[in-house]
Amino acid sequence: QQSNFCLLNLNITCEEKSVTVIWKLPNELGVQPSRLFLGKCLPTNFSSGPDGAVAMFHVSLTDCHFKRVVRGHKVLYKNKLTYRPLAKPFPPKLSFPVVCIYDRPPHWHPHMPILSSGSAIGFGSLLFYMGIMNENFSGPARSTSFFLGSRIPIWAAVDQQAHMPLAVFIEECVATTTTDIRTASHVYPFITNGGCLVDGKAGSSKFLPRDTKSEIFLSLQAFKLGAGEKVYIHCKITAWDPELLDENRKACNYIKELEGYFWELLDDPTQSDLCRCCDTSCSSWKRNFRSLSQNAVLGPLTIEDVNLK
Repeated sequence: QQSNFCLLNLNITCEEKSVTVIWKLPNELGVQPSRLFLGKCLPTNFSSGPDGAVAMFHVSLTDCHFKRVVRGHKVLYKNKLTYRPLAKPFPPKLSFPVVCIYDRPPHWHPHMPILSSGSAIGFGSLLFYMGIMNENFSGPARSTSFFLGSRIPIWAAVDQQAHMPLAVFIEECVATTTTDIRTASHVYPFITNGGCLVDGKAGSSKFLPRDTKSEIFLSLQAFKLGAGEKVYIHCKITAWDPELLDENRKACNYIKELEGYFWELLDDPTQSDLCRCCDTSCSSWKRNFRSLSQNAVLGPLTIEDVNLK
């Protein structure tokens, strides 16, 4: 009953960059303000009277251990409101979620503390991004160690700023054991021919569906390269008019189904003929439109064989 009372007497107001939480609690709980928490933060204000106690939290969404999660076109900020009469490790007596949901800004990208990026000059300047991400692509990976056969989430994007709408593609990618591709003794191409994910033929690597053309998501199956050496991923990222797809700028998945194996265009399967050249050599002919490109290097990554542990 106390839990239901406290939930009914909880008011959450989400503002542009902050949140205000007003929590009314019954006197029977004997609440002390030092035992009330929003994430790791204590109340901003606290008062008590004959009708109960009132705790107010007014905090920034970047404080108090708020967790930011991106889901499609929405950005969620999540936290927990708790009453802990006893210190940890004892569990809280009361706990309620606090969630603020916002529209995702059109040019928002995850904060990448270690990021391969650069600029390309054409019709103005563009900023390219590329990084190793966590499993749901909501932020950077906490570790760059992967088990053989597991998923390596890779994300690339272009900040088109004042440009016409642009689509981003990963034209070429190779894995090596050195930061300088020219000196590498082991080289493994896994995207070739202007966007053909050839690693999907041997494994289960694939481009994932995207909500916006200015980003592209790759689920790469971790492979073995060298003998326990560090792995570096070298890629060429390109920005291009999304209405002018051709054999040189595309994203093609290798589909393995009961009715057969075939190549499929990520953005429009009805145009999958653009992927027919993936098994041979795609044309080097280019339209009279200047694409903007950037080379990126990710790593070092560690690929571990669980059977050798």
